[in-house]
Amino acid sequence: MYNIKIESFEGPFDLLFHLIEKNEIDIKDIPIASVFDQYMEYLKAMQEMDLDIATEFILMAATLLEIKSSMLLPKQNVEGQQMTMADADPREELVEKLIEYKKYKSVANRLKDLNTLGTKFFRDEPEIKYVDKSLCLNYSAIDLKKAYVKILQKSSDNVMPIKYAKDQITIDDKIKEILKKLIVTPVIKFGDFLKNLRKIEKIVSFVALLELIKLNKVAAEQKNAFGDIIIKSLKR
Repeated sequence: MYNIKIESFEGPFDLLFHLIEKNEIDIKDIPIASVFDQYMEYLKAMQEMDLDIATEFILMAATLLEIKSSMLLPKQNVEGQQMTMADADPREELVEKLIEYKKYKSVANRLKDLNTLGTKFFRDEPEIKYVDKSLCLNYSAIDLKKAYVKILQKSSDNVMPIKYAKDQITIDDKIKEILKKLIVTPVIKFGDFLKNLRKIEKIVSFVALLELIKLNKVAAEQKNAFGDIIIKSLKR
């Protein structure tokens, strides 16, 4: 019997990720049987406390049980047929989704840390005198975030659904990409920079932009509350 402490989980992946971190498990080599047992203990404790359990939590339990059962079955490789990764390891799809969730969680935590910056992103009178006054933003960081969400919604309308990616996307990489673009073109539209990027890349790119503004390496201009964000380098 596990010592269960009920916490507030946003969804089944949040609970699953909590169990992985709590037990210091390698996300790419999850002991499904053990994790499944702990997961069910949490659900049982929630039921005993008369807490409503969302359908998605039950579906995750069913998924874990299916994976657990698959791993107990002997592998049968039919002659002449090549085994896929999912056949070789039934945990593969779940692992990919957990890795993607970990990326989103990391970015969300970073955004929370940046929440205290407020008006520090932009000053009424920039310290760098050669910057045009038109580059001074007349909107708050919250307005900028709203504009970004609007851009994200527009650009995602025509994007084809994609499978979870395994590559690691870092804020530092996106900072370098933005600065590299600004070397070629001193002024760029953030919306253009986001074109053809996956959703997670767009979120990381936005955090990278906030970091660059905080470091006074770029200035941003927004002509209206939901308009595109214009980025200009502050480097001579």
